[in-house]
Amino acid sequence: MKPLGIKSRVLFLAIIPAMIIAVLLTSYSIANSSRALDGALHDRGRIIASQLAPSAEYGVVSGNYTNLQPLVQQVITYESDIVSVLITDSTGRTLAVSGHPITIDFKENANSSKLREWHMRDTIVFSAPILRSLVEVNDYAAVQPADATQNRRVEGHVYVALTTQHLASLKNSLILHNLLIALVGLIASGLLAWRIGRGITMPIQSLAMAVRSLGAGQLNVRIPETATGLLQTLQQGFNAMATQLKQAHDEMQQRIDEATHLLTHQANHDELTGLVNRREFERRLTRVLRSAQQHGTQHVFCYMDLDQFKIVNDTCGHSAGDGLLRQLSILLNSRIRDRDTLARLGGDEFGLLLENCSVEDANIITEELREMVQDFRYIYQEKIFNIGVSIGMVAITGEMDNVGNIMSAADTACYTAKDNGRNRIHLFRALDDDVTKRHSEMEWIARLTRAMEEDRFLLYVQPILPIAGSRDRYRYFEILLRKVDIEGRIYLPMAFIPAAERYLLMNGIDRWVIRNAFANYRQLLDNNPANKNCVFTINLSGVSLGDKTLLGYIREQFAIYAVPPQAICFEVTETSAIVNLANTIELMEALKKIGCRFLLDDFGSGMSSFAYLKNLPVDFLKMDGAYVRDIATNPIDRAMVQSVHSIAQAMQIKTIAEFVESDAVMGILKAMGVHYGQGHYLAEPMPIERLLNLPAKLKPLA
Repeated sequence: MKPLGIKSRVLFLAIIPAMIIAVLLTSYSIANSSRALDGALHDRGRIIASQLAPSAEYGVVSGNYTNLQPLVQQVITYESDIVSVLITDSTGRTLAVSGHPITIDFKENANSSKLREWHMRDTIVFSAPILRSLVEVNDYAAVQPADATQNRRVEGHVYVALTTQHLASLKNSLILHNLLIALVGLIASGLLAWRIGRGITMPIQSLAMAVRSLGAGQLNVRIPETATGLLQTLQQGFNAMATQLKQAHDEMQQRIDEATHLLTHQANHDELTGLVNRREFERRLTRVLRSAQQHGTQHVFCYMDLDQFKIVNDTCGHSAGDGLLRQLSILLNSRIRDRDTLARLGGDEFGLLLENCSVEDANIITEELREMVQDFRYIYQEKIFNIGVSIGMVAITGEMDNVGNIMSAADTACYTAKDNGRNRIHLFRALDDDVTKRHSEMEWIARLTRAMEEDRFLLYVQPILPIAGSRDRYRYFEILLRKVDIEGRIYLPMAFIPAAERYLLMNGIDRWVIRNAFANYRQLLDNNPANKNCVFTINLSGVSLGDKTLLGYIREQFAIYAVPPQAICFEVTETSAIVNLANTIELMEALKKIGCRFLLDDFGSGMSSFAYLKNLPVDFLKMDGAYVRDIATNPIDRAMVQSVHSIAQAMQIKTIAEFVESDAVMGILKAMGVHYGQGHYLAEPMPIERLLNLPAKLKPLA
């Protein structure tokens, strides 16, 4: 059942009490009026009967009955309600009658001296006794007692029959009038209630509709303040509340719009420089590529990588590098055209999209940018830095497939510019040898990543043998790395190490080598405890030397495989050690404390090497093979090897000669007193599994 509304409830509350009151009052009025009419009829009948009885006394007592008939006839004539008049004697005999017959037992009432009445269907019969009067001729009659009339003799009775039909008509008329009055009262009450209810419910309904609209989000809704009293207060309160909500909503919407704009800007721009970020830049690249494919337009994408930026970070910290990037961003952004896009792609790498631009115009623009960067001087805490920028360009034409290929080509061209001497511009060409080489290196990234995931590397070892005169009880083996593909082809390190170093994969490769070298050494000890005199020399790249977490990883491997620290010698190149000198010295000192040893590889590539040697706590020097290979024919190389060996002896560092490829070279090294030799003449590299079958002791070469 549908609930009543506010208007219906007000009308219901107003009309129902009025209706109840009207019904009660009408019922009371009808009942009282009906009783009054009944009483009047009875009183009238009794009065007529009582007055007619004395008038009929003479005719009844004297026996002159002829006078009685006109009397009753006169009564019924003048009284319309009387339907019958009857006079009887004391015996009940009818003396005079007029009207309808009266059907009562007259004999039963013959001796009654009281007024009586009988109710019939449509009539009421009233009876009054006819009493003989006492006539006194004596003027001085005695005073009659109070009950003298009761002793008067009944001579007959008068019967008067009154009809009740007229009374019923009066009652019906009275009821009808009362009902009409009640109905008029109810209608008037209803109209008044409707009027009053409308004055109450209309403001409430308008409030309810306004609240519903407000809840639906229509904050501009207002209601007219037409009511009075508390309802007007409610209307004023609602309008004030709606106004405040609208203001709060507008303020909140403004903040949301500002936050959305800020988030959109942050999502599409670099936080440090304010330039477009990589995601937004790739979206714009996609747009111009589609334009080139559909309309034949030409654009140019430039990939820019700062030169010597790492020096600023390493020297003064990242805050200095951030300041440099901000200043360069402002400088570069001030030169480009309005329709072009400059973006920071990450680190010190920037992207420049030249829309609707030929390669010739792009060369002019990028050359100006390169000169601006070259001439720029960055000052930080009284230090002055000059940097350069290497730029790789690629023309965006309709033949391009996707954005990934465009960015890959530009990245390859940029690294080609770096390889060609840095601070220069290189245009990508599909048949460019340098570009082909770079693409080959980039292909190695996926192959190396997959090889580490699928464990498709191999460990080889090459003995480092003592030359005559050495009494070292240890047997040394350099750990060498090989990669094997799905078809079983084995690749030497020089095929993939340059790409791994360039694209920062050497850290993971070094850890793979360390972990597997330790595992194989553990197996070597488990097979024969006498193999504890074996020493593995493990190469560490420059990237790993700069890794602060490498020390913890090496200690973890020692704990896992229970390898004695004195069985491990870490081999670092001279160039890697110099670039990461502080980190290298810290790592060396920490590992030497637990018993590890260090070997400095490729030593002698420059005379400045001797200055660094004093700071490096190494146990072995492996002389650069470029000098060792030709010492039998080149006196300068022989002198270089001799000088390195002499200085190493003075510093109590043992020397190792690599690339020992002939008996002549071996003889010269032996004469010089070099401690160890390594090369194909002495021993070929072999899979590490074969090391398990070698004799426990190798004799020095004679």
